[in-house]
Amino acid sequence: MYKSPRIESGRAATKQLLNLQGRCLAVSMDIPWSVFQKITRWDPDHIHMVANMDMEVVEAAEKSLPPCDVVVGIGGGSSVDMAKYIAWKRGCRMILVPSIISVDAPLTNTVAVRVDKKVKYIGDIYPEELIVDYDLIQQAPKDLNRAGACDIASIHTGLFDWKLAHDRTGERYDAGIAQEARECLLELDRHANDVYEVTPKGIDTVIDLFRREVEFCSRFGNSRPEEGSEHIVAYAIEHLTRRHFIHGDLVGLGIFLMTRLQHNGHDWAVELMKRVGLRYTCPDASPDEIRAALTGLKQFKTEADLFYSVVDTTPISTEFIEGAMAALAEQAGRR
Repeated sequence: MYKSPRIESGRAATKQLLNLQGRCLAVSMDIPWSVFQKITRWDPDHIHMVANMDMEVVEAAEKSLPPCDVVVGIGGGSSVDMAKYIAWKRGCRMILVPSIISVDAPLTNTVAVRVDKKVKYIGDIYPEELIVDYDLIQQAPKDLNRAGACDIASIHTGLFDWKLAHDRTGERYDAGIAQEARECLLELDRHANDVYEVTPKGIDTVIDLFRREVEFCSRFGNSRPEEGSEHIVAYAIEHLTRRHFIHGDLVGLGIFLMTRLQHNGHDWAVELMKRVGLRYTCPDASPDEIRAALTGLKQFKTEADLFYSVVDTTPISTEFIEGAMAALAEQAGRR
């Protein structure tokens, strides 16, 4: 059952770690740990540097690490997920210290591991303590911090697909939760400049929107209120290329493409993504890769057994693909 975390935010907020009692295990990676140590010189009982989140590596690390009373995850998604895995397995106290707000992992209850090079979500542990240190987060590249807005911006396309599925197939729908999701989208719109500039207000806004999104998705039972065809595009490109991308880049690209297919406030969505700084032109994917992903999107969706969306109801024609690619190229030329 979801429990809202206690969030301590502020400048040099990580200094409260100096007063931790008991055996402390810190989980981090080289870069975030180095940045963190410049802000707060903390010497835990043991430090584990995450190599990767391959299932066998994660299992072996947890079994070999020394006993602890509290595990502290400091860093991005992998550091946070490793800390969550250890706390889940050991039933110990957990404190999460995000060094970046590019993903909502610090607020979710699952752990993202890789099995046969594919992401698999395991575990069930909601964070109860979160330290949000503005000084630490502001050291990360702004583009990466801005990327966290993608899973709030995706509410725009996600709600369209959710209602479409309800109308066409009778899929379970909750109008009250849909309205809560819309309010999060509007909150992102209201504070877009702070999110773009990664100000303390922008950081607090993204963290709070993550918290709200995780809570109503937990209450509903899945991520339908914020995840739609834009995520199918993201998953398809990852599957096609077998490469790692910034999640916000792929989801932003998906929003750009699917709002066109949905005929769903495309210009408004693109303007919002510009204002919060999402790199929706996805510079790390080539035009041919994007074309290939769109061409095979319906087949990929079917084979992966993903949720019902506009991909099921609207053909993705060559004309649509070329028009979308031309629009994308025009946008990329302007940025």
